[in-house]
Amino acid sequence: MTLKSAIYFFIFIFILVGVYGITAWTSLNQLDSPLSYAVTAFLWGITLAILYLAFDKAGWDWWES
Repeated sequence: MTLKSAIYFFIFIFILVGVYGITAWTSLNQLDSPLSYAVTAFLWGITLAILYLAFDKAGWDWWES
């Protein structure tokens, strides 16, 4: 894995860990209705789509190298 791919990989991991942490905190403190669960899942989908598009635009092909 080249240095550029390693940096992208760690950025991806740090973002996911951060979003997992926010989701865990929210689920412990804020979620009290089914709509809240749906919004959390929707935001996860948007976050992962943005990450995918950003890394695709950057030409990050770490799974192929």
